[in-house]
Amino acid sequence: MRDAKSELSKISALKWVLVAEIAGFIFIILTCWVTEFYDPPFNWSQVLIETVATVILGSLTVYLTLQLIKRIKYLEGLMVICASCKRVRESDGKWVNLEQIISSQSELQFSHGICPECAKKLYGESL
Repeated sequence: MRDAKSELSKISALKWVLVAEIAGFIFIILTCWVTEFYDPPFNWSQVLIETVATVILGSLTVYLTLQLIKRIKYLEGLMVICASCKRVRESDGKWVNLEQIISSQSELQFSHGICPECAKKLYGESL
């Protein structure tokens, strides 16, 4: 039940992001019209061009935001990790490297190196 609530709260938060973007662009359009109305003479062509440009920019912004939202992935829950070798137990009981878990759940790729402390332990002062 907690997972469903968590998922709903994420979805509603993402919807609020889109609503805020759309409201912002509507505010910009209204500002263009009000400004033109109170600054005579009323220039129809200018306000229409500004409105069309704002609608195009707003549509593009909302579309790109939706595309970015689709790429968001969440890693949540309790993960059992070996205190010694740092392998992770999967739901079927199989133990795998942490890199495999993260790579299978995302588009992240790993590159390995050796930190200075481990290099000192492995190779001594010869480095």
